[in-house]
Amino acid sequence: MTGQIRLGALCWLLTVEFFVAQFVAQAGWPGYSMLSNDISLLGATTCGTFLNPAPNGIMPVCSPLALVFNLGMVLNGILVVLGVWLTRDFWPATRLRIAALWLLALGGDGTMLAGLFPLDTVPALHVFGAALALGLACFGFIAMAAVVWHSHRRFALYSLATGVLALLGFILYVSGIYLGGRGTVERLAAWPQTLWYMITGALMLRGYFRPSAW
Repeated sequence: MTGQIRLGALCWLLTVEFFVAQFVAQAGWPGYSMLSNDISLLGATTCGTFLNPAPNGIMPVCSPLALVFNLGMVLNGILVVLGVWLTRDFWPATRLRIAALWLLALGGDGTMLAGLFPLDTVPALHVFGAALALGLACFGFIAMAAVVWHSHRRFALYSLATGVLALLGFILYVSGIYLGGRGTVERLAAWPQTLWYMITGALMLRGYFRPSAW
């Protein structure tokens, strides 16, 4: 494995900072609920009220550590895109490889947009970025499953499960079906994706993949 690919794998492993940024921001907002509150509320730059489409209706919003969260979102997107670029030659040269990597990269771009434009500043750009990150990127994981299907079946199944689970969460979220809470459903769409990058980066660094088998 080349140094470039190792660096890309490390970028993906470091997306763990996405969780760190969330938990730090949550610690600064004692009333925040992961079950009922949107992830994006942690990035709200001003204190006020927010219309929660979930049954709670109007709710107070105040995230003192919004900057930490938003910077974490931007950094996460950068790490995803860098990882895609640096590892692009690592994956099997199938017809779907380019499509899979582009979809993952666009998801990273969406995360950057969502962090650069918090929900209470430029809602349209924030929502567009979230749609790329939570929705479009799901098809990248599904496509990646097809890319490695013949060489690494277990990893392919994991990638497929990640894409399907995240897509299910996204569909439930936009449909207003909040099983377990609005925040729970959104995390079902978001968290498996970051876990995939962390796990894939770690597997690459540990030599799990055998490129000679591609």
